[in-house]
Amino acid sequence: MKKINLFAVLASLTFIFTSCSFNETVLPEEQNLDLLKAYTIKRDVDGAYSLDFNLNGNVKTENVVDETTNTNYIYLYSSENKLNSKVTQDFVIDGNQLKIGFVDTNTSKQPQISIKDEDASFAKANKEEMLAEYSISGNENGTYTLNFSVKNKVKVDFIFNEELSIYEVHLQEGKSDETVFSKVFEKIEGQTLKIDFVNHIIENNTSAKSRGGDDDGYTYIKERRPEVIII
Repeated sequence: MKKINLFAVLASLTFIFTSCSFNETVLPEEQNLDLLKAYTIKRDVDGAYSLDFNLNGNVKTENVVDETTNTNYIYLYSSENKLNSKVTQDFVIDGNQLKIGFVDTNTSKQPQISIKDEDASFAKANKEEMLAEYSISGNENGTYTLNFSVKNKVKVDFIFNEELSIYEVHLQEGKSDETVFSKVFEKIEGQTLKIDFVNHIIENNTSAKSRGGDDDGYTYIKERRPEVIII
């Protein structure tokens, strides 16, 4: 009888230690799960901004505004309650800038995106706007997808500015058969990804015309807007 009891005790201890080893192996993986799967920030044809983001499992969100940096932080927490895996929020340009940051409390990851642009009311009134709408998506594989559309008779060129380390999308009046574009960008870990729309604008300079000089009466400028920085 003593031998049988000793065997049972040893078997129980073996099962307990095996279970503990299994839990120690699985739990760290669960704890390191990224709560944020992917997100898309977009500007519609009226110039209004919105953010869509997908979550892993049941995730509680909390919005906190850091007034010192004017950043809209979205905190993500694991939750036992059943919650929506997709969230949509509207945002407005404060002055000429919009900053959004995610704080993943499960992994301490803090992806951020900053956009310089005009507010929706001004963009809607600007009839010379060449960019119709655009969106930038942070994908699960770490890449970023830029989708955008332009108005008719707008030529589009993609250029990498090595001096400034900025991916530039040049927009100017010209013949083009395409109005919808998409491009995928790779982001190097620990470095910022910068994407600028560069608008080639022609302004009518009536004062130059009245002087009767050699000036053709037009001013050619390049305006960077919107400007996107991803951290």
